[in-house]
Amino acid sequence: MKVDFKVTQLLVSRVCHDLAGGISALSTGSELLLEEGEAPDDATLNLIALSAKQTAHRLQFLRVAFGLGGGEGGRITTQILRKLTSDYLEGGRVSLVWREENLRIDLNGGKLLLNLCLIASESLPRGGVVEVDIQALEGGLGIAVAAIGEGAGLAPELQAAFAAAVDVETLSSRTAHGHFAAVLAAQIGAELEIVSQGGSGVRLAALLPMT
Repeated sequence: MKVDFKVTQLLVSRVCHDLAGGISALSTGSELLLEEGEAPDDATLNLIALSAKQTAHRLQFLRVAFGLGGGEGGRITTQILRKLTSDYLEGGRVSLVWREENLRIDLNGGKLLLNLCLIASESLPRGGVVEVDIQALEGGLGIAVAAIGEGAGLAPELQAAFAAAVDVETLSSRTAHGHFAAVLAAQIGAELEIVSQGGSGVRLAALLPMT
């Protein structure tokens, strides 16, 4: 499977959308500094610092999740993946619980895991917990990502995006990463499982071949 050109465009749009809020806040903070002259108050400085931190964290996460960045020699550690995810979620209504030993895994497997974490976090409209469990199994490396919280659920259009034969014309910048996750899974021979538990939780799992 290959990523359609339109899907690439949609993923770029998604990156721009995710970074726009932080960049806008930085711009606002800079304007306030100019208005205040030589004595900026703590609130303005804190706004700029927080916005810069959040924007950097989002950029680092999305660079590895969607782009060619990350890893070394085609592999990446689960410790790095945990840090990227924790930083991405920091300051929001979704917390992270991550259970695993520190492992080096295939880079595309790592990208798949980040995309599943992103999808899980988006399945929690009122906030909640994303739980990640990684275990070496007889058939490969098992990764399970659960979204737990009130009203948890996978949007129907996002669930449809996981289908291998999805019409890319039906995708949007909010669903393209679902299709991208399916493409990644197909490329590395991983088996995907998606279960939505009727408003109480979402479970996303994959069995990665050992390499």
